[in-house]
Amino acid sequence: MPKTRPRPLSRSDDGKWLGGVCAGLGRGRGIAVALIRIAFVAVALIGGLGILAYLACWLIIPHEDEQPGDPASRWIVVLAQVSAACLGIAVLAVLGAAATLFGLGWIVAVLAAGALLGVLMAWPRLGPAWALLPIAALIVPAVAVAGSGMRLSPQVANTSFAPAALRATSEVTYRSGLGKMLVDLRHTELPAQGVVHLRIEGGVRRTIIALPASRCVPIALSYHVRPFVAQLAAQLTGRAEAYSGIVVFGDVQPGLSGAHGDLYPGRGPVLSIDFTSAGGSLFVRDYPNSVDPDVHPDWPGYRVFPEQRPDTAGVPKRAARRLIRAWRVRRRAEVRSQRLVDSLMPGPCALRGARQ
Repeated sequence: MPKTRPRPLSRSDDGKWLGGVCAGLGRGRGIAVALIRIAFVAVALIGGLGILAYLACWLIIPHEDEQPGDPASRWIVVLAQVSAACLGIAVLAVLGAAATLFGLGWIVAVLAAGALLGVLMAWPRLGPAWALLPIAALIVPAVAVAGSGMRLSPQVANTSFAPAALRATSEVTYRSGLGKMLVDLRHTELPAQGVVHLRIEGGVRRTIIALPASRCVPIALSYHVRPFVAQLAAQLTGRAEAYSGIVVFGDVQPGLSGAHGDLYPGRGPVLSIDFTSAGGSLFVRDYPNSVDPDVHPDWPGYRVFPEQRPDTAGVPKRAARRLIRAWRVRRRAEVRSQRLVDSLMPGPCALRGARQ
C-alpha cells in the first residue's frame, strides 16, 4: 500500500479545550489527544515550561481555517520553530546536567528510557531521528557531569556537623550543596594517635573545619577545586561569594589542586583531609569556643603591618610633633595587634612546639 503523507499541522476547533493545539497535534500525528494534554501538564510542572511550549505552539501552528501565507511569513514561522527547538534543547540539557550534579542522575536515566520507549512505539508517526534529539540533549550533558565526578548535596541551607567522636583509621564524608558548611571538631573526641580520614565534598560556597584551640591536631590536606559550577551559578544569578582559596592556619595554598604535608606530625592524631569542591573555599584552623567560625572565619584576623614613621619634612614643628605623637599611639596599638595575631595564627601545634 502506498504510504500516506501526514496531514499538515494545524490548530483544530474540533474537541479543543483552549487554543486547539493538543487537538491539532493529535489529529495531525495520530496520537491520542489525552496523552498530549498530559504531556503538556507534566512539563508545565517543570518551572512552567509546558505553558511556554503551549504558547509557542499556539503562535507557530496555524489555525485550520487559515490560508498559507507569503514566503516571508513562512520564514518567520521557521525561525520561531528553530528558536523554540534550540531553547527547548538547552533547557533539557541544563535540567539533565543539574539533576545529575545533585545526585539525581537515575531520574534522568528513567525519563530518557521512557522517552526512548515512546519514540520507538510512535516512530512511524513521529518521523525521522529528530525525535531522538531531545533525548540526546538530556543524556549527553548528564553523562558529562557524571564522568567529571562533580556532585553536590541537594540542599540550599547552610549545614553544620559536630560529630561526637572520630576514631583512628575511620573515614567520614560530609557533603554540601548551595549553602555553606561547618564541620565543628572543637568538642569531638579524637584519638591520642593515628590517622583520622575526613572526606569533604564541598559545594559552591565556603567550608570551615574548626579544630580545638586547646589541642594540637596535625593536618595532612589534599584539595581539588572545580570552579566551573560556582562560576556558572554566578553568571545565572548575578551573585557570587568571593573565592578565598584554601586557607590553612591563615596561609593561602597555591592553585586549585595540591597537597599540604603533615603539620607537626607525632604531636597528636593526624587529621587527613581530602577536600573537593565545586568552587567553594576552605578554611582550616583552630577556633576558641567563644568564637563563631561562621561569623569570623578569618579569626584571629588578618596579619598586621605597623605603619611606618610619617615623613615630616617641610611640616611646621608643632604640627610635626602632633603628627608623630598620633603615629606613636597608632603604632603601639598596631604592634600589640601584630603580636597577638602572629602568636595565634599558627595554632596550638606551633605554640606547643615553641614551648618545647
